[in-house]
Amino acid sequence: MPPDFMYTCGHGSDPIPDHAESADTEDLVQAVDKGSRCDNKEVYRIRREDDPERFRWVDEMPKNFSSDEKGKTKKARETYAVNVFHRFDDDNDEWIVDHVRVNSSLLHVALEEILEGYPGLTQHELKVFRPPFLGFIHRWNDLIVYVGKVDPASETYEHLRLLQRTLEPLLEKSFATIREVEQTGHVAFKDLPLIYVPGTIAFEHETRGAGIVRTCVLTFPPCRPPRYMISVDVVEWDGRRCGLLQQYGMVPQYDGLRALSALEVSPMNGLPDQVELCKDLIERGRVYEKLRGQFFMAFTDLHAERRNERMVIGARAYYKHEKSGQFPEYASLTEIGRLTWAQSMNRYSSALPSALASSVAVDLSPMTDAQCLLTQAKVHCFNIEAKKWEELDLTKLHNIKWAQHAFSNLVLAQDEKDLLVALVDRDQFTSGKPFDDFIGGKGQGMIMLLCGPPGVGKTLTAESVAEHLRRPLYKLGAGDLGTDAEMVERKLDRALKLCAHFGAVLLIDEADVFMEARLLNNLQRNELVSVFLRLLEYYNGIMILTTNRMRSIDTAFESRVDITLSYNDLTEADRKQVWKNFLAIFEPSAVDVSEADLASLARWDFNGRQIKSAIKTARILATKEQEPLNARHLEIVLNLRRKALGMMNGEEVITGATTNGF
Repeated sequence: MPPDFMYTCGHGSDPIPDHAESADTEDLVQAVDKGSRCDNKEVYRIRREDDPERFRWVDEMPKNFSSDEKGKTKKARETYAVNVFHRFDDDNDEWIVDHVRVNSSLLHVALEEILEGYPGLTQHELKVFRPPFLGFIHRWNDLIVYVGKVDPASETYEHLRLLQRTLEPLLEKSFATIREVEQTGHVAFKDLPLIYVPGTIAFEHETRGAGIVRTCVLTFPPCRPPRYMISVDVVEWDGRRCGLLQQYGMVPQYDGLRALSALEVSPMNGLPDQVELCKDLIERGRVYEKLRGQFFMAFTDLHAERRNERMVIGARAYYKHEKSGQFPEYASLTEIGRLTWAQSMNRYSSALPSALASSVAVDLSPMTDAQCLLTQAKVHCFNIEAKKWEELDLTKLHNIKWAQHAFSNLVLAQDEKDLLVALVDRDQFTSGKPFDDFIGGKGQGMIMLLCGPPGVGKTLTAESVAEHLRRPLYKLGAGDLGTDAEMVERKLDRALKLCAHFGAVLLIDEADVFMEARLLNNLQRNELVSVFLRLLEYYNGIMILTTNRMRSIDTAFESRVDITLSYNDLTEADRKQVWKNFLAIFEPSAVDVSEADLASLARWDFNGRQIKSAIKTARILATKEQEPLNARHLEIVLNLRRKALGMMNGEEVITGATTNGF
């Protein structure tokens, strides 16, 4: 047998036609069954004299390529249990193994068990195997165990031992490489397929996630160096159930040797801290298990300078609304580890039609440690402020710190506060039969209209309602929706569906453009208002509308609005309370403002939004001077703001507090 081998990937049935057929040997094989001879047969490929682009197979290593060289027939060759086919490598001037063909039916039965579920192989076509013979390399121990269970006096045992003797020299170099990798912890790029064993666990460092290895395929991207794509199965939740999702890791080409732990995707058993790592991954998986469902949480990533950003965690909403009901295709969780032949045939085919997806019962079965180990490192989150979906590290999600005194800080008459609390505290969305119009689906929500000048607390009222209910506040403005009726309908419909799914409070700020009275000569505005009215009619959540122009609102809104609150300009007493509320947010040691200072500040004719902005700017000045925030810092900012506003109005400005505005 030739001493050297060249390895190229490939499995499957023999695609190479035999061009050396002869009837001369037919009588030699009539009484011999296919694959019954317990021996292997070496076969060699040579070029045909009549057509150098084509080849034929001969049974002896040729000393020359004379045209009278005659091979035995395919039938004669197939009487041997195993055939080893060789071809001549012109580049290295040597014979190398092209493929091994198994003809023995006894070996076929054994290999169905030994190679069961191995990627790239088919149960009933275990005949032709090509270098580097990864299936045999990765299942060699299974072959040895199987041989040990067979009766040594049986014909099956003889055929199995023949297969072992045939393969051992072909696999010797690969086994030596694997031993060297295990001893040194380093591997060459060309040897990567040897270390990614299907059914074992690999760890991707960038995503900090583990997955079950399925395949390792060499790819050649355009204009880029070659790379190995590692296919792995990970556990994912789609809002209804958990399943195995196929993902890919990548190892780009590199020179020399590289540590297993330095690979982009590392075999778990090649990592020095694998025990601790598996423990951490399982603990993270338990958090993932708890997040199966819909939750409202905060996200903080100090490295990305993101703090307490509010997120709705909800895979079901993501696939239903963002992916238009196209839920992912999963393999069953029972397929963790080695696969059966049946499992390997139809994987990732458990997707349901979108029409049925929403009605599938939710499966919250407890997860095993093996399943938790493989869970995703990130979850689908909707950023309620940015109004977009993100995949975020679940370890950076935490409980929201709710404003405990949201309603008490509102500068609003007490009877109006009491009415507001009573309205929003109704549990009509989760229990009992909600009040509804006679037409199903109409009037199930609650719509509030807040009217008044800027900075008097309309937006703060909406925020207080959301804080009190501990629900997301979904904010929309005219800029978010546009002014084209078709666009408004599409964007508002999306927002309404998301809010209904999240149980969010929807705030449409400065909704004047959508509520303005319709006129006969303005069809575009009329269409906009009509669209807005129609969508409001069937919304079943809490919606808050704010406007600065109460008198211009279309009369049709009167019947759609459940409660209207009117806000007046802040009085001096109101402004004092607003100053006090905003300053109370900070630690007492960070603020040095007395009651007398508050009374003085209240004389400045600023609205709530301007007061909030002034405190924010003054804090920067106080921080720079390394002092607590005091009245001097605030008055500096207020004077500058008053001067700027006066210049905008074309007025001569003098510094100092005033009770008469600017």
